[in-house]
Amino acid sequence: MQIKWNKILLIIGIALYVYGLKLAYTDFISPAFSYFGFINLHPSTLEQFVSIVFVFIPILWSNTHAYRPSRIVYWILYMMVYIPAMIVPDYVRIGNFDEIITLKYVLLFCMALLYMTGYFKLIPVYYTKMKAKVMMLLIALFSLSLWGIIVQTFGIYFNFSQVDDVYDLREAYRDQVNRVSGYAMNWQSKIVNALLLALGFVNKNKLLIFIGVFGQLFIFSITGQKSVALSSVFILVIIFCLRKSGRNFVLHFVYGITALVFLTMGLDLMMNSSEYTSLFIRRMLITPGLLLSYYFDFFSVNPQVHLSHSVLGPFFNYPYDKLPPFLIGEHYFERVGLAANANLWADGFANFGYAGIIGFTVLLVGILYVYDSISANRNFVVSAALIAMPAWSLVDTSLITSLLTHGIVIAFIINYFLKSERKVDPLYETNHRVKLGSSLE
Repeated sequence: MQIKWNKILLIIGIALYVYGLKLAYTDFISPAFSYFGFINLHPSTLEQFVSIVFVFIPILWSNTHAYRPSRIVYWILYMMVYIPAMIVPDYVRIGNFDEIITLKYVLLFCMALLYMTGYFKLIPVYYTKMKAKVMMLLIALFSLSLWGIIVQTFGIYFNFSQVDDVYDLREAYRDQVNRVSGYAMNWQSKIVNALLLALGFVNKNKLLIFIGVFGQLFIFSITGQKSVALSSVFILVIIFCLRKSGRNFVLHFVYGITALVFLTMGLDLMMNSSEYTSLFIRRMLITPGLLLSYYFDFFSVNPQVHLSHSVLGPFFNYPYDKLPPFLIGEHYFERVGLAANANLWADGFANFGYAGIIGFTVLLVGILYVYDSISANRNFVVSAALIAMPAWSLVDTSLITSLLTHGIVIAFIINYFLKSERKVDPLYETNHRVKLGSSLE
């Protein structure tokens, strides 16, 4: 009976979330940002109904528990990419409705693949016998080296008097950043600081939490990227939702994001503005759906790139004079130099069409399967926190870029070598389908 009640609560939560996104788009975002591509074509009732059906189909196979890191990634992508990809194209669609339906079927299939990862029997993992204190020392040295690169490149700058002018901060950041310092910023903000927050929560160490939050704010003061400032809140919310080893994670996560949607609209309604809706809803939730629609429209009629701008460059000729994000930015937003960075599925379609969407999803399934196996004998909260930020990067970044630039590989390394104490939960063990002694230390 408990499972059925939780499913009802989940359906209600998703319904409220969808209603909130639609209301935010039609009443706040489109009126304020139609000049920037957020138009409203007033889709028919039938079109909206079909899209909502696609939104709710994954609920048929979903439950409200998350016992593996792969399920955390699944729900992040479901809430922040899949649902916007079902809803937003109806308002901005350029092609025929039949064409976008095929895309939605493919995305639905990909969501099913991702969810199935949580049912795979985990492979035994042979861990090296490294003491936790030694690994923590290595992580500390790694973090200090990252901070050294950051300080050497940007200097010590912690002044929030100019934070309101984030565009000036971003401009200065772009002028100074190089490849090495860019890696350092990403790894420190998305992996090391997230690890500190997770360890602080698990061990009830307020100092670690403070250091993690302080580090995020310091990086934000340099980059001006609001996603960096929000990432501390994002990680803490993920950790909060992971209480009791993932039981009811989904309900907490769904209702948390839904509450954020309505809270931002309420604030803008009181202030007669669209500032908060733009920051939290437009940038974080609506834009992934908008850009997927644009990538789909452009690369349906123009040559796909087949990773010729990346790892397959020696085998294929790149057909354009700009990289895909800048190509889309100039074509649809009419702004030269605008990087319209899109999610893993938009990038997959740009490279290989529908085969690219499915192919990159299969690659992600393999990555998450191995990560789940490594996490079996690790603290679940720590493992989930390590992969959460790289998963968030998939909302507006390709999978290949996220592997190194946004720290997926670093998360693997730390999770493998850092022996974190795992709280035993019988239901957790059952869902992992692996006995405590199946992995060797």
